[in-house]
Order: sequence, then C-alpha cells, then structure tokens
Amino acid sequence: MKKFKFIIFILMIFMLTACKKSDAILFKEEYEGLNNDSSYRKVSVPEDNPFKYITDSDLASKIEKKEDMVVYFGFKECPWCRSILETLIKAARDLNVDTIYYLDISDIRDVKEITSTGEVKVTKEGSKGYNKIVELLGDALNDYTIDNQVVGKRIYAPNILVIKNKEVKGVIEGVSDLQTEPKMELTEEILNDSYSKIEAILKEYKSLTCDSSEGC
Repeated sequence: MKKFKFIIFILMIFMLTACKKSDAILFKEEYEGLNNDSSYRKVSVPEDNPFKYITDSDLASKIEKKEDMVVYFGFKECPWCRSILETLIKAARDLNVDTIYYLDISDIRDVKEITSTGEVKVTKEGSKGYNKIVELLGDALNDYTIDNQVVGKRIYAPNILVIKNKEVKGVIEGVSDLQTEPKMELTEEILNDSYSKIEAILKEYKSLTCDSSEGC
C-alpha cells in the first residue's frame, strides 16, 4: 500500500512538472494576449522565443557579478515595445542568441514630478531592485527628464541591455529613428533600420574575445 501511494505521489509530481509552462510560452501568451484588443499592435511570438523572466533583484545581482547577458526591458502594453518585438526575436534567432532575460518594468520604476516651487517630488518610489539596477548602470542609461529638467536616470521601454566580458556594451531602444509614432505602419525601411540597430548590439554580445597580439 505504501509503495502504491509512493508511485501515485511520483506520478503527480511528474504531471505537475510536465504541465508547468515554460517562460517562452508564458511570454508568448502575455504579449499575444492583447492581440484581440484593437488599441494594441498585433504581434506574433514563436513558441521557441528566447525570453526568460527575471526579477529586478536577480538582475541587479547579475549586473553586479558582470555576467554576460542580454536583457530586454519592456512591458506588454508598451506600443514601442510591440513595434520592435518581432524584430528583436528575429535578430536573436539569426545570431543564435538563445537567452534574453525579460524584466517587466511597468510597475517597478519611480515616478517624479516638478512642484509649483520647482522642487523635484517623488510621487512613487521605485522598487529596491530597480533602483539598484539604475545605480549600477549609471551613465549607460538615458536621463529622466521632466519639463526639460534632468531629475535622474531612467530605464525606458523598450530598452535592450548587453553585458559582455564584464563591460556594459550598450543600452539601446532598438526603435528606428524613422518611426515617429508608436502605432504607425512599420514599413520595410523602418523594420530594416530597427533590425540594424538591434543586430549591432547583439553582435557585440556574440563577438569572440581574442588575447593574441597578432590579431584574430
């Protein structure tokens, strides 16, 4: 009887494990879940996409350790994010980038405002992990500007971070300069320009190091 119960227990564990969705599937469902809402750009996300969820605190720890990685900062409602998503996936696939960490920044950032007396007021505190990431990335990030006044640094969406060989290779939006509106038609020219921006930074990540004084 005990043996039978043990077998049932093992089978239940196996079934629960088998039923657990992968990060790639969860990401696909998250972004495609807004496709039926006409206010959002439709996106098509393959089941074998490279995205892996990460928390702000875990990402801060990885940055401190200077681990090689690619990170995508965004959130599913962000129209600019939805504009570059398929291009990011294509570039990652073309360059064999198997893992891109995904951090949803929609609710972890600080929010500030300028008061009538010209003082900077924090109306919403950023999470501890987010603040640590901003501190670690420093000048690699864009300024947080309100009414032409710089009030700190900020991670905007979308942003793609690359760390390679213990160096921050760059933090880019990946959005083409030709795209002037978040929901405008993505022409071939816009898509190619966006691809070039993303490809360049992913190539930095994939590049091999060479210590030979005679070159590589």
